[in-house]
Amino acid sequence: MLNQLSATCENKNCNRDLCEQDCMLVYQTEAGERRAYECRCGTVTVTVHRQK
Repeated sequence: MLNQLSATCENKNCNRDLCEQDCMLVYQTEAGERRAYECRCGTVTVTVHRQK
């Protein structure tokens, strides 16, 4: 179910849906995957997907 969530801009005045084109950085750690998205408004949103 959580795999179906989509990222949205963290700017309270924007809240746009973020897509794969907006993803600027992906990296892995022992705890899981991190993705940094840059919205057209200039806000950067980071998502975390933890591994089980």
